[in-house]
Amino acid sequence: MKAGLLEKESTGGATARVGFEYQDAYVLQCLPQWMAQSAFSHVVSEAIGDVEVCYFAPADGVCRVMYEAKNHVLTASQFWDEISRFKTALDTSPKEYVRFVLVCRDFNTVVSPMLAKIERLRGVGASFQKDSVFLVDGRQDVIDWVVKNSYRKELAEFAMDYVDFVTYASENADSAFSGEWERQLPTLDLSAKQVTPLRDRCKAHIAGSSFGPVFRKDIEAAILEVLGADAPRLLTAPSQLYLSGEVVPFQKLGLAVARFNGPDREHCTHLDWKNLLAGGLEIGEFIQRSTARRCIAIDGKQRMSTACLVGYVFSATRGFTLLVGHNGLEYRTDVHDRAEGVFFTESVVAGNNPTNEGVACIGFPTSVGADLSSVASDDLSGLPRLTLESTRALDGIGAMNLAVSEAKAALVQFRSGNRLTKLHLFIKAPSAFAMVLGHRLNGVANVQLYDWIDGRYLPTAALVQ
Repeated sequence: MKAGLLEKESTGGATARVGFEYQDAYVLQCLPQWMAQSAFSHVVSEAIGDVEVCYFAPADGVCRVMYEAKNHVLTASQFWDEISRFKTALDTSPKEYVRFVLVCRDFNTVVSPMLAKIERLRGVGASFQKDSVFLVDGRQDVIDWVVKNSYRKELAEFAMDYVDFVTYASENADSAFSGEWERQLPTLDLSAKQVTPLRDRCKAHIAGSSFGPVFRKDIEAAILEVLGADAPRLLTAPSQLYLSGEVVPFQKLGLAVARFNGPDREHCTHLDWKNLLAGGLEIGEFIQRSTARRCIAIDGKQRMSTACLVGYVFSATRGFTLLVGHNGLEYRTDVHDRAEGVFFTESVVAGNNPTNEGVACIGFPTSVGADLSSVASDDLSGLPRLTLESTRALDGIGAMNLAVSEAKAALVQFRSGNRLTKLHLFIKAPSAFAMVLGHRLNGVANVQLYDWIDGRYLPTAALVQ
């Protein structure tokens, strides 16, 4: 059996638009939480499930969390019918559906013992390794319980792996609305006079969600309307970009950069770096079409090439502002204070190789120096070379702006003076500098980045202008 958009279970409620009060109340109360999740795209009612919350997923478009919301205590038979329907949706489209949530007034005494077991496995059980004998035995205990009660083993496994269980009373949705915004997005600082019209606008959008999606930008527009002169509270608030691990949680915007930062990054190919760049550009496009917010908060402690690439993806010319955290300091690129003095000492060596390529070395507080002789690629000798060195430290946004401004100007002048179309760029500096330089690296030429790996420089990402 397959789930379908036109099947009776999917279309009945949407056609009648009755009995929606419970699920609408749940959506209203959850909206602030979803808006606080950077990858949230839109919510729709009566698609395949009662409610579906959709998240941006690079390469795949969107992924979906399906909710079934029932305003009563579910019997055991009704409970397993819902689990079976969830599994049918996953089997029909495993790329689209990543999670399922069963919401109801309460669960009856037949299934409650099983849910208590699952809750314990997900709670204190999370402190054990995934292959721990205690977790394995616990899962088997749940499976045995389900089979003993005449339901299928695969439904038990599916429920443990994919389904969240929520008990919800809808009576307090209106009063909880304000508190949820304060908890999820405290920077909005909504007044009581602003909360009421915002709630009314959100209710109107939710009422129409069975006829078409309600997008992030729709809710954001409602927020901006009620904020009025206080709109900067939302517009200047940063969206977090998740940069760590092998897998990015579906609720978050992020890039899986572990392999590009780790000791095995020497095995990353040109295509791997190209795909990382493409994934970042997709995220940027999603942000630009889904929200008026353009500030991106990023952890600046990355490897040089990763940091520079991420800054380049979310560049100033693409309309982004960065909030870079690094060693306890924050650098926000729409703050234009500049420290006094000169940051870099500059030197240029003319080349004797008749190509349109050049080498640029930026090093502080220690220089690239002789390390440049350890390049595991084409011989770069004979190419014109720009060297920027300094003993100064980045002690705030003023020093950062001075360093980036001087470096950018020197790179542009070096490129134009030597008629270069490609720069081999070596950076030995705080990674936050590499990120902010990448953010402003337009108009410089095509750039080949390098990372220092196991005693030599290896080519990594190519940034094409």
